[in-house]
Order: sequence, then C-alpha cells, then structure tokens
Amino acid sequence: MRKHYDLDSLADTGTLPKSRGYQVDAEEKQLAELGRPHRPDARLVPTVLVEPNVLLREGLKRILADTSYSLVASAVSVEDARRVWREDGAPFLLIADATNNHAVICEKVQQLKVEHPSARVVMLVDDHDLKRVLEAFQAGADAYLIKTVSCEVLIKTLDLVMLGEAVFPSAVLSLVRDQAYETNGANGGLDDADAGDGEDKTPPKGLSVRETVILRCLMEGDSNKLIARKFDITEATVKVHVKAILRKIRAKNRTQAAIWAASHLPANGRVPTN
Repeated sequence: MRKHYDLDSLADTGTLPKSRGYQVDAEEKQLAELGRPHRPDARLVPTVLVEPNVLLREGLKRILADTSYSLVASAVSVEDARRVWREDGAPFLLIADATNNHAVICEKVQQLKVEHPSARVVMLVDDHDLKRVLEAFQAGADAYLIKTVSCEVLIKTLDLVMLGEAVFPSAVLSLVRDQAYETNGANGGLDDADAGDGEDKTPPKGLSVRETVILRCLMEGDSNKLIARKFDITEATVKVHVKAILRKIRAKNRTQAAIWAASHLPANGRVPTN
C-alpha cells in the first residue's frame, strides 16, 4: 500500500532527492541554493504541463528547467498537450491546472489513467474544496496542490509522486472533520444512550464493525500506531484492517478513505477505545 503525505510534512523533510543538473558552475550553485544536489546522470522524467495562464506556464517551465523533470509538452489544455507529444508507454508526469475546468480536467485525468496506468498526475488549484478534492482523487490524481506552495514543496511533491506516493493538502483533513461535524449537527446529534459505545450497528459497504471504527480513526488522521493503542491490537492487525477497508470502499489510499468516510459514514458518536 502506498504511503500518503500532507504538504506540512514536506517542508521539513530535508534535502530533495537528487535531481539532474548541468556541469556549469553557475547552475550548480543555483541547484545548491534550491537544495537539489547536482546529478548529471539522473534519469529524466518526461513531463507534460497544462496551464492556460501564459505567465504561470512560463514560471513553471523555469522552475522545472534545472530539475530531472524534462518538459516534453506544454499547452493550454490536455488535448493540445497530447497532440504535441505522443506517449510511448513509459511513465510520465502530467501537471495540470484545474482551477477553472475542474470537472473537465478530472474527466481527462481519468481517461489518461485508463490508457496509461503508469502516468502520474499533479493537479494545481487556487483553493481547497472537499467535493473537488474527492473528485480529483477518484479520477486518479496523485497530488493536489495549491498554487501558492513554494518551489521546494512543489519539487518534493513531484519526487514523491514519481515514487508512487500520494500527496494531499493537510487542510483536507480539516475539511473532512468539518463536514463530519456538520453532518452530526444536521442530524441533531445523538445522546449517550443512542450512541452506545460508538460502533455502527449497520456498517456500510460490507465493512465489519471493527473496520468501521478504524475507518473513523482514519478520518480523524490517526496513525496505525495510535489506532493500535486505542483498540489494544498490534500495528500489523491495523494494517490488515486498513488494507481490507481500502479494498472494500475502492480507495487507493488513506486520504481517499478518509474523504469517503466523511461522505458515507453516519455521524453517530464516539469511537470506542477498547
């Protein structure tokens, strides 16, 4: 199961994985200042950039120029980019602005993932919306970034995505919690007698009672270690439950599972600790 990262964790992860540079002193100095060591032998990653704003597109080109992300096409739409560059079956990276045409970009991403499962997709947006985040990850996006992130965080995110990891904004978990609380409030809440020990009597999607309460923990952002402590079980057992949960709700990672839980689990009280 692939790991997932939030953006807050990227700022303190140290230096970036080594990227390709050029054997020119001035460029080596620039790479050093950006925290990316000089590696002329690093493998280049074919990169497609979709950005309708000319100024932003040129800025992203400059950011990627001294990295291992080799720009093979840039355009205002996914269709235009694919006309310029034909995929050859090798893994490649798509960076797409989804601010104005979010639904359209998600549709194109989903189609791209079907045709090229090894492709990696990073979506850029102006703000976070829980529904849109869910749509993006369901479509197959590997990362979802606000355009105000730093250059360093952007490159670290690309590196993680190409390693097969998922990167999501830490604000997403706050959105998930907020929606869960709003749902609870809309239902008028439940008293202690109705809530019982907090376990769902009718677990959704074929989940067991234990899987349901563990899914609630994922929605709260709990780690496997913390979940294990709550229920007095081993971390290995938690991993087995998480894997089963992801399979049953067809989620690719814990982030998607948490977002799915906010939309599908009834808000019915506390999660038991034993």
